Amino acid sequence: QAWHDQLIQISSQPLKHCQAFPEIARRWEGWWNGTSEQPLILSQLSTDADIRWDKAFDLLDRPDEWLRVRRRQVEETVHFGEALPSVRVDFGPVALAAYLGTPLHFAGEEQTTWQDTIIQSWDAPISIEVDWDNRWLKQTLEFLDILAQDAQGNYLVCLPDLTGAIDAIANMRGPADLCFDLFENREVIIATAKRVVDAWETIFTRAYDTILARGAGPIQWVTSWSDTSYTLPTCDFNALIGPIDFREICLPALADQARRAGRCVFHLDGPDAARHAKALGEDPDITAVQFTPGAGTPSALAQLAMFQMLQEHGKSLFLEVEAHEIRELATQLNPKAVAYRVSDLKTASEAEDLVAWRDATFS
Repeated sequence: QAWHDQLIQISSQPLKHCQAFPEIARRWEGWWNGTSEQPLILSQLSTDADIRWDKAFDLLDRPDEWLRVRRRQVEETVHFGEALPSVRVDFGPVALAAYLGTPLHFAGEEQTTWQDTIIQSWDAPISIEVDWDNRWLKQTLEFLDILAQDAQGNYLVCLPDLTGAIDAIANMRGPADLCFDLFENREVIIATAKRVVDAWETIFTRAYDTILARGAGPIQWVTSWSDTSYTLPTCDFNALIGPIDFREICLPALADQARRAGRCVFHLDGPDAARHAKALGEDPDITAVQFTPGAGTPSALAQLAMFQMLQEHGKSLFLEVEAHEIRELATQLNPKAVAYRVSDLKTASEAEDLVAWRDATFS
């Protein structure tokens, strides 16, 4: 309840880089609840191509310089529709595994990270403990605090990828070995996932507390505002397994995270993961689903039937789309519970025209 009250207070005040924040926050609450007056549209464009737009991994040992680079990115970005300004403390995908001890490596050119496995077998007990002296966890919390101080009243603070329990285990163990474990060590994996969720909750709670203590607003990378705390778990491992394994191994931990967080947007990534949509739709703890078509795959339109099924089960949708798809999708999907993030608009007039079309069509 304390978080809820703080979040409502934060969303009641304009931000320097988003004067309409209170109204946009109200629209996002409608999206969560399936009562939005119209579909939400998110688009953003840079105003200065000559500044750094990367994650500034090379500045992680210089927090003040890192902050200046990331703040400048917000200052040089124009947001349209329900898009919100934010800066993310980003240590790459599945950061939770790094916080639990997997060695982390940075790939500056690709702007991502990768990790070494640490679980060679399940013969000996595996430690799943939160170590507050872990280099990456300690640095994450320090950066969240620095960022939140700067963000208060100006922009929002985006959490790192705290992922889902099975994806964290996949990084600690290795995806191929984990596939074999589903047959050879099934109960061990289920039990370990529960312990990972406990660790995730401890870190998630500290992250929210750190941001809110500075009067800043926490957000996830989908940038959907919520007056209730929420998580954005991933389970990219699900592309390697069938529906039964997903329901029995992955979904219980994801649902547990959703319950503990308050709300949940599940990241459904590409056509290989789409086969698990029915299980997500049927689970009452999954609040919303974010869908990325995936590189080299058909557009979001190819998954229209899946989107309709998810909405029939009461799930709000956050869809990564191209601009030309929105008008057709908008005629087929419930406008009260869908958000479209558009990445291919080139000019402010294009973005403004799309939002104006939305406003005129769903007035």
